[in-house]
Amino acid sequence: MGTDPYTLLARFYDLEHAPLRADIPFYRTLAAQAGGPILELGCGTGRLLLPLARDGHTLVGLDRNRAMLALARQKLHQAGLAHRVSLIQADMRAFALARPFGLVILAYNTWMHLLTTEAQMAVLTAVRRHLQPGGRLVIDLPPADEMAHQDGSGVWMHQWQRTDPATSHQVLKRTASRLNWARQQQEVLAVYEEILPNGAVRQAAVSMTLRYTFPAELRLLVERAGLTLEGLYGDYGWGPYEEGSPRMIGIGVR
Repeated sequence: MGTDPYTLLARFYDLEHAPLRADIPFYRTLAAQAGGPILELGCGTGRLLLPLARDGHTLVGLDRNRAMLALARQKLHQAGLAHRVSLIQADMRAFALARPFGLVILAYNTWMHLLTTEAQMAVLTAVRRHLQPGGRLVIDLPPADEMAHQDGSGVWMHQWQRTDPATSHQVLKRTASRLNWARQQQEVLAVYEEILPNGAVRQAAVSMTLRYTFPAELRLLVERAGLTLEGLYGDYGWGPYEEGSPRMIGIGVR
């Protein structure tokens, strides 16, 4: 068996998401409105857990990958916030926790890792079981039309070059992808190149498949799970979802 791609990705996860901060005020607002603890599914290395814990909230972070959770645990301890956050290694498609939640979060593109309707419904069914009455679910996705603008030719594309603050090493990322329109999927191969002080280059290749969801499809899935789609938003400022929106954010309520 090969290495879990998310284990390979863990090393570069924080560097990858360092520029992503626009959604934090959005989740802070939702967290302040939640009438209970908060659950983040696919929490990764704790990008959202830390600011919400700093605000005084009680959270559970759930992720399938041990390496991601180890990094999240380390950061929470360093910040003195470990007492506010419980970290659980589990599959978001089948989990059972002892408490209900006022807010469940599937943040930036997490939902895209669910490749079938069956997997999506399994997550929604589990979420509904864990939402307290009036509790909310947030699913944050790219807009449906983004798939049409993706390069699916398999040609290598330079994505970014950044300095890793932990090592001061330069890291470059390039990707190649192919689209499968029938399955609404994008197959992505990402290569991270880390330039070491002696000039050597250390490479890590991560392969994964992502699935796009359309707005009517999301509404049907949420309602089929017994939730009400409270709103569909196009950005982190609560603007309506429409053509040209940078995001597609569904909020369901029990």
